[in-house]
Amino acid sequence: MSDLFRHHLQRLESGASQATALSEVSKWISQNTYLNNKPYSYVDHEYQQRILDSDAREINVRKCSQVGISELSIRRSLALCGMLNNFTVAYTLPTSGFAATVSKTRVSPVIQDSPYLKALLKDTDNVEVKQFTNGSFLFLRGSASSNSPISIPVDALVHDELDFSDAHTVSM
Repeated sequence: MSDLFRHHLQRLESGASQATALSEVSKWISQNTYLNNKPYSYVDHEYQQRILDSDAREINVRKCSQVGISELSIRRSLALCGMLNNFTVAYTLPTSGFAATVSKTRVSPVIQDSPYLKALLKDTDNVEVKQFTNGSFLFLRGSASSNSPISIPVDALVHDELDFSDAHTVSM
């Protein structure tokens, strides 16, 4: 079966209902994203699957530094954009500069290493917004900047590095 057809079937299956898609995020990530030229793996990080496949309306993760939650949040955001049509994610970080750095060094490499996401990426591809051919968007913004995402209608909102973010903007 060709990759294009397999991806088409995957989108149909996942798009059948958002609830189904939400319970398949970890599987989708391991099938469609890569790390060090190998499919993304949860070995020694099995807890990540529980976070990824949660269908809760709100997921809060309190953790120590360097346990991979930012990586996980980026991959989850991209998975939702890849799995669901017309799905919009706003991903906030403390500043627009920080957001731009994360976009260049963490988000874009995941897209470029994934044949599926790379093929889905549309012309709008910059440090602030990634547009996909299925109508989905990923916005990356700083919470303490003039372009904070307070007027973007979204389906998912991710606040990374919340303790360093502008609390007033995040609350809005």
